[in-house]
Amino acid sequence: MARITKALGAATNLPYLAVQFTWNCHEIPHLALSCFAALGTIALASTVAQAADGTISFTGQVSDTTCSIDAQASGAVNKAVTLPTVSKRTLGANGATAGTSAATDLTFALTGCTAGTKALAHFENGPTVDQTTGYLTNQSTNSPATNVEVRLLNASLQPINIVTSANNDFTTDGVAITSGSGNMKYFAQYFATGAATAGEVKTSVQYTMQYQ
Repeated sequence: MARITKALGAATNLPYLAVQFTWNCHEIPHLALSCFAALGTIALASTVAQAADGTISFTGQVSDTTCSIDAQASGAVNKAVTLPTVSKRTLGANGATAGTSAATDLTFALTGCTAGTKALAHFENGPTVDQTTGYLTNQSTNSPATNVEVRLLNASLQPINIVTSANNDFTTDGVAITSGSGNMKYFAQYFATGAATAGEVKTSVQYTMQYQ
């Protein structure tokens, strides 16, 4: 499992989507992202859909080792993203961030849309969300890292506040559906609420696919 080492100091026919981030370590720690799609259909309507379509789960590690980044196949149902495992030194103070690159993107590939003009993955406020920061709190019970959260970013790498929906608003951030298809990209990164300590990082969030 992912841990922080203490070695360092300082429509129609549109599928439901469910995504899971899994950050695992082997000889060199990695961060992995996998997402899976459950079979089903959603009818696009002129109003925004409200039913929760899936859950995104995050696990991670903060240590002194970094790993290479492998790009994912855009639009693939199953995705694997390798991120650097970050040192607690990079998360040494409130507001510090780490672990983000172009290869961390989470792409929702929408195809076969016969209606609708815009789509958005709306991340639901819930028990895993920090009501102050709007980011995802560490839910690990296995030697958890402290002062570490996971935050989502939109396609422009702006942080998404899940509580307020800042930078993930349907009107301004929704993706156009053109010729029956569209692509939505999101990113994830570590966020420090203080000096990070060694341990596991694990969290999750539910999301709703919205259409107009």
